[in-house]
Amino acid sequence: MLGSQVAVPILDRETVIGVAIFDGRITGEPLVNGELELIFHLLEQVGLAIKNIWLHDQLSANHQMMAEILRELSGACVVVSRDLAVLHANKAARKYFSRAERRSGELEFSDLPQVLSSKVYQVLRTGSGISNLRYEPEQSPGTIYNVNIVPFQRQTAGLPASALLMVEDLTQSEQLRRLEVETSNLRLVRSMADRLTHEIGNSLVPLSVHQQMLAEKLGRKAVDPEFLKLMERDLADSVKRVTRFTNQMRFLAREAQLSHESFPLSPLIEEAYEEARKHQPAKVGQLKYEPGSKPIILNGDRAALKHALAEVMLNALQANPSDPKVGVHLNAQPAGTVPAGLQIEVQDNGSGFTAEAAQKASAPFFTTRNVGLGLGLAVTRKIIETHSGKLEIPPPKSGQHGLVRISLPIEAPEAANG
Repeated sequence: MLGSQVAVPILDRETVIGVAIFDGRITGEPLVNGELELIFHLLEQVGLAIKNIWLHDQLSANHQMMAEILRELSGACVVVSRDLAVLHANKAARKYFSRAERRSGELEFSDLPQVLSSKVYQVLRTGSGISNLRYEPEQSPGTIYNVNIVPFQRQTAGLPASALLMVEDLTQSEQLRRLEVETSNLRLVRSMADRLTHEIGNSLVPLSVHQQMLAEKLGRKAVDPEFLKLMERDLADSVKRVTRFTNQMRFLAREAQLSHESFPLSPLIEEAYEEARKHQPAKVGQLKYEPGSKPIILNGDRAALKHALAEVMLNALQANPSDPKVGVHLNAQPAGTVPAGLQIEVQDNGSGFTAEAAQKASAPFFTTRNVGLGLGLAVTRKIIETHSGKLEIPPPKSGQHGLVRISLPIEAPEAANG
């Protein structure tokens, strides 16, 4: 079609990248096979050269794109070769680490702080990257850097050919985080002060009233028995409220168990129920609890766990003040079984938790009642967590009573007896 005699493909040893067309010799003699074979191999070298030029252009373009990306990053990026030469440093890196006396403005490996240069050397020699290293330079107090070092390692090579040092300035974010924590603490303190003032005020009202009436009543020859009975009741209630509040503050402030002892669970549940009844105005109350045939042994701070269970049971008693009933169900799996541990489920006979109450019940100062601090379940959660346990309030279902689940680790019977 083209009026030529020979078409020779140009290969790069993988694909055809072109075709060479020959008309023949000027003399009109045809090309022989040996000459065509030589032309084919020469054109193959041309094809390889073209392929290499194309690959070089692609590599150069990719390198340029990567350099532009690294240059515009807000964090410092430094690429260091195995012979400790700086192959690339973006603007942030030169800003952080360049020495003022260096006129060229280029970054050298010796410009890096000793802490960072030693880590880069370590990565190049071991091939193991370093993540989230916190670095605070001595010459710049208050400055905080987050450092990551990634090795560039070929699959066939044993050690990396280079390493990428990435340094992010966290100073402002750390300051914002501290401000957020301080703000949160201030809100907590304000909420605490408001609740404490309200609760202590409620406890002091009867004390103040009876104190004002005491001189008048005692001034008479015969003290009104009804007044004495009322004063005794109010004083006892106020003392119990202040005592409970004091215990809540003490357990809430603890960061660990004060004592470690082994003790049976059944007496603890009964004592916790009796403690809860002291703070429940109703005269009636019923505990439904079956201890089981085998004793369960707990290990930890007995007083703290008693307080935690008492708070949960008091919450159950308050769910239905006119006819309070508390059910306690145990599910114990000794160590070595899956799942291991003890589950204590405390159920009331009230209307059940709302979705909001189930989600926020263990949060500090959350309460649906007009009295109390709203710390009962928050203190319970703190105590249970210091014993490596968990407090759960399952999502409520329509028509079901409220349920609180406590999970605790327990010892195997032979370990407890031995």
